Amino acid sequence: MTATTNPRNRRAFIILGVAIAIYLVTSLGLLPLYDQLKASSSTVSDKTDDLKRYRRELSHRGNYDALKTDTRKRLDELKTHFFTNDATGSADLQRTVEDGARSVGIDLMQRSTTQPKKIDDLTGEVVMTTTFEATPNQMVTFLNQLRTSPKIVTVRNAQIDPLQVVFEAPKTGEVKKTWRVNLSIVGATIVTPEEKAK
Repeated sequence: MTATTNPRNRRAFIILGVAIAIYLVTSLGLLPLYDQLKASSSTVSDKTDDLKRYRRELSHRGNYDALKTDTRKRLDELKTHFFTNDATGSADLQRTVEDGARSVGIDLMQRSTTQPKKIDDLTGEVVMTTTFEATPNQMVTFLNQLRTSPKIVTVRNAQIDPLQVVFEAPKTGEVKKTWRVNLSIVGATIVTPEEKAK
C-alpha cells in the first residue's frame, strides 16, 4: 500500500487539524481565561467592600472618642434603673418596698430578702418576700408605687386571701374588707464586668 493522499483525504486531515487546534485553544486558553475573569469579578466586589469599610473607618476616625463617651454616658444612665448586684442592692430593694408600703399606710409583717442571683451574663435578680394586711385600695396604690419606681421592680408571685370569709351578708355591722397578702417582689440587677470575670 502506498501512502498517497488524494484531495479528499487531504481535506479530512486539514479539518482534523483545525478541530484539534480549536480544541486546544479552547481548553487550554479560553476556558482558563473565562474562569479567571469570573473569579476576578468576585475579587473586585470583595476589594470594593474592603474599600468601603476602610473609608467608613477613616470617616469615624475622629469620632471614636465622642462615641465612647456617649456610650459610657448612656450605660451610666441605664445603670440607674438597676439595683447593684451585691448586699447593697438587696438593701435598696428592701428600702424601696418599705418606703412604698409606708407611704400608703401598709405595715409589713414579715419580710426577707435573698442574695443577688445571676440570671445570665448581663443581668441578675434580688428577690424579696413579704407578708402584710391591706385594703384593696392600699394594695392597688402600693403596686402602682412599685410599678413607677425609678428602678426595675416586678411582682413575681402574689397570694391574696381575705381576712374574713363571708358566706352571707352580716346581720349587723360591716364586712371587714382587708386582705392578707404574700408577695414575691423581684428587683433587676446588672452584672458588672468584674463579676463577669468570676
